[in-house]
Amino acid sequence: MKINYTDIENALEYFENKQFSDKSENEILKKFPQVMSYLTSNQFSVLSDEEYMILSFYILILLKIFIDKKVYLPEITGELIELNETKNWEKLENISNIPFEEKVYRLFKEENKDFADFILSGFYDEEDEKAEVEISLPAQEIIFITVKTIFDCFSNY
Repeated sequence: MKINYTDIENALEYFENKQFSDKSENEILKKFPQVMSYLTSNQFSVLSDEEYMILSFYILILLKIFIDKKVYLPEITGELIELNETKNWEKLENISNIPFEEKVYRLFKEENKDFADFILSGFYDEEDEKAEVEISLPAQEIIFITVKTIFDCFSNY
């Protein structure tokens, strides 16, 4: 499935209109209990609060886009999440000799360059694209792999 800037802007506008309230987040997440369970698992305790908020933000935007674009949304299981997560970590390890940004673009492929740009933008200061926000490379990888995992769970149908 292709995600473009318009899809991202529509999802952002939805949450902006709802003022990113707990209610708006829960409206989305309650439709996907396994995704919510995955996000609240202990494996994300290594992320700082700020990093976890960025991860949650990306997942909410992604889920809203899928809701808006698809008539049928498959049931996501813990096994499917685990399978996709394992595949994505393996893919990331297999291209370890290139910069992180290039890894993100390769794994999302050309058709989802807009979404890859959106994810990468959260890792940099909006005022100065060269100045990294205080997000470590390991945290960036965890956030990226998690978002890519959920993306794959829905887009492979």
